[in-house]
Amino acid sequence: MILHIAKKEFREALRDNKFRISAGLLTILVVFAMLVSWNYYQKVNQEYQQANQTIRSQWETQTPKNPHSAAHFGTFAFKPVQTLSLIDNGLDKYLGVSVFLEAHKQNTAAYKQIADQNDLARFAELTPAFVFVYLLPLLIILLAFNTITAEKENDTLRLLLSQGISFRQLAMGKMAGIWLILLTLLLPIFSVGLVLILVSENKSSAIGNYILLIFSLLLYYTVFVNIAVAVSAWAKNSNIALVCLLGFWITSALLLPKISSNLSKTMYPTPSAIAYQKQLKEDLEKGVDGHNPFSEKSKQFEDSVLKANKVDSVHKLPFNYDGLSMQAGEEHETVVYARALKNLNNIYFSQLGFYQSTALFSPTILLKMLSMQFAKTDLQTHYEFTQQAENYRIALVRDLNYDLKDNSNYGDWDYVSKDKDFFKKNVKFDYQPISFSQTLANTSLALTLLVLWVLASVFLLQQTTKKVVW
Repeated sequence: MILHIAKKEFREALRDNKFRISAGLLTILVVFAMLVSWNYYQKVNQEYQQANQTIRSQWETQTPKNPHSAAHFGTFAFKPVQTLSLIDNGLDKYLGVSVFLEAHKQNTAAYKQIADQNDLARFAELTPAFVFVYLLPLLIILLAFNTITAEKENDTLRLLLSQGISFRQLAMGKMAGIWLILLTLLLPIFSVGLVLILVSENKSSAIGNYILLIFSLLLYYTVFVNIAVAVSAWAKNSNIALVCLLGFWITSALLLPKISSNLSKTMYPTPSAIAYQKQLKEDLEKGVDGHNPFSEKSKQFEDSVLKANKVDSVHKLPFNYDGLSMQAGEEHETVVYARALKNLNNIYFSQLGFYQSTALFSPTILLKMLSMQFAKTDLQTHYEFTQQAENYRIALVRDLNYDLKDNSNYGDWDYVSKDKDFFKKNVKFDYQPISFSQTLANTSLALTLLVLWVLASVFLLQQTTKKVVW
């Protein structure tokens, strides 16, 4: 009997012009968004590859110069474009795509895409994730809001129940019909996404995340299907059911995310740029300055080096003191910058933690966060990139300072490495993306909360189908 009801719902939905138009428009939107995102991904990935090759070539073929001068000449680290960004570009346009790496300074990521766009881009952008997360639930509401109330209004509910089927079985049949419709619509779309991933680079790391994303979406849609059928079983007419379901969608998808975001910034405020730079300057002045040998800390460091080597002048040291002093200043600056950045990131992650906690009241918040994490376009992925870029900067400057220290004389700022391939032998930036196992660990809490939402919606459905509400 449940199967017969499901088939009936499926056939009636296909005959409904409103549904066919809505489903057709959504399908066109998501496929169009995928193709546009794919073209954009291809373009940006090509630019990334060219930029990487160009900047490394510039470093290796630069005019021979003093190693520390080369450290000030600097280089770049570029953030690779993630394959699943064609599904959800997340925070990428807000976070920047490259970091300039130089001696004595830790720079933030620059060239944020949002800076070149108008205010409308901050509200919404047509991506597959936008359709999946925000628009598909509206289609589910359109499908399910009157699935049982229509039987009440048409006075056919009594007839159905008189055939020996229980009210709960009727609800299960209606749900099965909705799922038949959804899967008929979603499977081709998901297949298009899989094909685009299979023909892209780094597909091996993206396929697992894509499967997790699809699994999360199905759980998310389960919540809306269960709640929609439960409300339809509880409501006395279709108008009440539609208003309640639209209210739930508006609250979950629009109101709570905005309120939660604003509250998180109020509870965990970030320092102003002026205050941040002022504190940074004060902390930098507390250590060795490689460019100021007359500062108090620099003199203390020089005295300790002379004492350790049992000489009374830096000219008598068996190495170039300039290189050692530069590296000492670099190490102090590294600690200061790392501490400042960690404190700032802790604020951001506190904001993110509060935002995630409100997902107890909004499955949309959960799904949006999971979508970005699986696509590797979230804050954590960007943080990993900047950390790896900073580690590369530290290693590169260390190479340059140690060459100056070990192979030149004190005060010889005209020194140039005798090795013509010196710059080619310098360490290269090798970005290591977050692994699948790390992604799974990072998303375990959000996935658990999403499962709890499913269980809560199942409980609601069971309670509303215990008895008929006329």
